[in-house]
Amino acid sequence: MNRLAIYKEQGYYLEKSLVPISAHKELFFSFYDLAVSLIQRNKKIQLNYKIKKIEDLIYPNDIEHLDKLLLSILNFDHKLIGEIYDSIAYCSTFLRLIGNVKIEEISKELLELKSHNTIYSHIPRILMQAPRDERKTYGWHQEIFYNTPKAKFINCFCPIIKDNTIENGALELCKKSHKDGLFKQSWNVPKNRNVQVLVDEEVVNRFEQVKISMEVGDFLFFDPYLIHRSGYNSTKNEIRFSLVNMWNDCSHNDYSVPIPDFKYRKGFEESDKRKNFDILVPKK
Repeated sequence: MNRLAIYKEQGYYLEKSLVPISAHKELFFSFYDLAVSLIQRNKKIQLNYKIKKIEDLIYPNDIEHLDKLLLSILNFDHKLIGEIYDSIAYCSTFLRLIGNVKIEEISKELLELKSHNTIYSHIPRILMQAPRDERKTYGWHQEIFYNTPKAKFINCFCPIIKDNTIENGALELCKKSHKDGLFKQSWNVPKNRNVQVLVDEEVVNRFEQVKISMEVGDFLFFDPYLIHRSGYNSTKNEIRFSLVNMWNDCSHNDYSVPIPDFKYRKGFEESDKRKNFDILVPKK
């Protein structure tokens, strides 16, 4: 079977060795650099170990040093990790990954588009799932609720920096569940967790459930209606890194054109441009 046939039958398609190891190596160093910089800006973060110099790191041998830094930040203030989330999302290393030509080609193929059609990336992020922490995880759901209404899109997912394993929380899917469209589900706002739009348990139990372990380099494409959920990171000291993205068909009649809204954590607003001008421009 070809890619499209597998995708339509199973609701997902896994391409092996799609993302070059060099991309993961670059992201490893980007994460490490941002973590060190964040700690240096926040003097109250106390470490009981010495930070290894970035120029002495070897990928993938030294991934545990990155885990240790990120866990130190999370243990100090879990909200601070958002600075790394958002910095990575707009850094050059991540944009090179998002712009991978082969990922674009396969996405268009599975969306049944022509090579000249335009696809738009909706909120691409690298998720960091801490050990035994479910605050940022999602139960059984369909991605259709996490994009604009009636959008035509494809979900993309892949491990970043290290393999996604059963132990650190492999993605879980309900095979062929995309074929029946939208299911009965409920809106949930649990304490200390993200909003959950959950498919009823009785529906989930009708399908074969699989855990998709993935090696670094593998890339998963899946249907917006496929029921899936986050895996549980049962390790003691290992962060799980995963790319999530949605490629939208810009030629679709119900495509909703985005308006980017850029904000800064330290309160830099449009009105602050005048303040900067007065500070930076020498007075005669």
